[in-house]
Amino acid sequence: MHPMNYRTIFTVVNEHTVSTVAGHYAIALAAAGPSRLVLYSALQKEASPASIHRAERHLEQLFKEASTLALPVTRITESGLITRLLPLRADAEHTDLVLYPLTPDEQYHNLLRQQPVHTLLRSIRSDLAIMRIIHMGKPHPRRILVPLGRIVAEPAPRIRFIAALHASFHGGVILFHLAADTLPESTPRDITLFRSELHRHHVATLERFATGHIGRGITAEAATGRNDLIVLGASERSILRQLFYGNPAGDVMHQPPCNAILFRAGRQPS
Repeated sequence: MHPMNYRTIFTVVNEHTVSTVAGHYAIALAAAGPSRLVLYSALQKEASPASIHRAERHLEQLFKEASTLALPVTRITESGLITRLLPLRADAEHTDLVLYPLTPDEQYHNLLRQQPVHTLLRSIRSDLAIMRIIHMGKPHPRRILVPLGRIVAEPAPRIRFIAALHASFHGGVILFHLAADTLPESTPRDITLFRSELHRHHVATLERFATGHIGRGITAEAATGRNDLIVLGASERSILRQLFYGNPAGDVMHQPPCNAILFRAGRQPS
């Protein structure tokens, strides 16, 4: 297996239809690897019979699709709090990448209201892709927008993820350089290295440049460029700094014009 590939990909499945879209992403990533796939559901003890039935139906549907492709796939269901169970199970399965779909009422951008996603960002040790699904009918992105700041923290895992998306969907990758005030006269070194590494992994890129409000600029570019997917890097700012200076990734993830992923690199080597 190529060192850029993921060995085990883990996707969360629940009663919400958005989780099946995340599941289709996971299946495509696993098929391109090839990787082992884990379909995981944590059922709340107070969940209604209807919710349990929908989650089980989604698990069965995704399991059949993965099996049709002859992927090594495991289906796991547990009962309890996902914030407690998911990090433990992901470690037990030696997971490289977790896909976590935000539920329709889950607000990543609201820092004052603790959401499951906030806990999982701190506790999951593998690479983590948090998904906001807007369009159910576009599971295969053809245009992938990758916003980049002047400094790119932990570029290697993010490059690995974007290269995997490209290999899975053969989508075009657009690197979007956005500055709050003025663009630098020359391309920042971090961005040049990021682009070069993508090219080394056979990912062709286009480039766009803009200035202005970061969150609104990303949203506007995604909409006017008719992109299918935005891939953001998780904020390095503390909660206090985000409250005072804002969180552009949170703004975009709240109401993106297309499907969006917030990628956070793992806490330990895969």
